[in-house]
Amino acid sequence: MEIVKFNLKDKNELLELDKECFGVDCWDNELWQEILGDLEHNIIYLVKQNNELIAYLMIFNWGKEKNYVKITNIGTKSCFRGEKLAHKLFETMINEMKKEGMKDFRGETRVTNYPMQKVFSDFDFRNVETFKGYYDNPTEDALRYHLSI
Repeated sequence: MEIVKFNLKDKNELLELDKECFGVDCWDNELWQEILGDLEHNIIYLVKQNNELIAYLMIFNWGKEKNYVKITNIGTKSCFRGEKLAHKLFETMINEMKKEGMKDFRGETRVTNYPMQKVFSDFDFRNVETFKGYYDNPTEDALRYHLSI
């Protein structure tokens, strides 16, 4: 198992994994085009096993502009859930971003996404805010998390 940064050759496999993880709530092609058009700010970490994409973490690095990293998406192939891949991705991402001088990290998750809440908690993120009706399919509140190192 290895963690690597996204390469455009991984695009189709990434889009398929996004659909598997999020179904009707996956991101549409237009949004993916926008994301993949700015790989300077949109950084995607991939977990591969035997050249198969099994998990990913995407962030938006605001860099000097706003001085924080926004966790935008994370997904794990269903048959690999429970193997702490999100933790491995978070650890890699935080270490990489600290090397770039980033110390502020933010992200949201559904109020019913207990596994993601656990990941945030395990990395000492604080729940700082609730957004009513933030998500669709189904409509659900979001919890915002923040970490300052």
